[in-house]
Amino acid sequence: MTERKLRYALVGVGVNVYNMHKAGLELDCNEVVAVCDIREEPAKREAEFWGCPYFLDYRQMIAETEADALVVMVPHTLHAEMSIHAMRAGLHVLCEKPMAIHVAEADEMIKVAQETGKILAINFQQRLRPEVMAAKELIDEGRLGTIQQVDIKITWTRTYKYYREAGWRGTWAGEGGALLMNQAPHDLDMICHLVGMPKRLYAWTPTIAHQIAPEDTAQAMLQWDNGAIGSFHASTAEAGQPQRFEIIGTGGHLQVNRGSLRFASFDTDVIEFIKTSDKAFAEPNLIEESIPLDTSFEGTHRDVHRDFYNAIVHGKPVSADGVTGIRGLELANAMIYSNYTGQVVEFPLDRQQYAALLADLRAKEAATS
Repeated sequence: MTERKLRYALVGVGVNVYNMHKAGLELDCNEVVAVCDIREEPAKREAEFWGCPYFLDYRQMIAETEADALVVMVPHTLHAEMSIHAMRAGLHVLCEKPMAIHVAEADEMIKVAQETGKILAINFQQRLRPEVMAAKELIDEGRLGTIQQVDIKITWTRTYKYYREAGWRGTWAGEGGALLMNQAPHDLDMICHLVGMPKRLYAWTPTIAHQIAPEDTAQAMLQWDNGAIGSFHASTAEAGQPQRFEIIGTGGHLQVNRGSLRFASFDTDVIEFIKTSDKAFAEPNLIEESIPLDTSFEGTHRDVHRDFYNAIVHGKPVSADGVTGIRGLELANAMIYSNYTGQVVEFPLDRQQYAALLADLRAKEAATS
């Protein structure tokens, strides 16, 4: 890990998520060579911390700095613009989630990554949680048999104060949404990472408690190509519900919770049992299994930076690239589109229709502000 240092340029060092990245940036294999923020105070402060120059314009920073990679930690509306500029300038990119405001922007980011040969990594650190990695392995090995049902429920409680602290939060102009674009991206990504992209969905995205135009709650029904069905519920207007992620298949039952994993396998495939059992009221035996977890990972930004380093220096696959990182964004866009049109959304989501809807929502927001 120390044979070559990865030279980082950072943009957005005045935001909260930057503090989460610090532990990864402080790894011996990394070197911060420049920082940028539109506000001089945090830019100057963090430049002193790293012992490097600071900039107020990211384009100037990229032009005047010899860096290998850019970390993008700014509000969502700038993710695509900055990532594309950096890749075309010869830098690899680690971009905060969500990778863009809407899927058409993300498509362009992926296209530029492919054209330039640069790594476009998306910061989905929860893919590197030990229990998530073990769950992914179980599913990929076919231990759940044919997946039949998926259930996700999560609360990310926020107060009025949270939205007042930053004017771009909870707006169509600043975030392209609210809950689905800020708090829920990890949960949406987890659906696609573990189970794959659904075939269709129908969703409601109401605003229940907050004084914002976009959603503070989302409820969706999902269906996959193999007939599996699922439900998704998330809210910033509720409390007391820890993350619940359950997947039921013909071969077993999986629960992925924060810091824990529960897996039980059926002694007989459910469909086979239903077809052959001589009992009218019965089900196959459920056998609890102890699944070892790789505790060398914690699901932190530190893990993401190790992963990013290994991708750039050692040519290993990055844990979350643009091609897979776009999927959760497409779910978010589709849920918003379904709510405002009252339609079932079939994937892939129509890019032009969603862009038109977002433009209309932004125009209405501007007219009432």
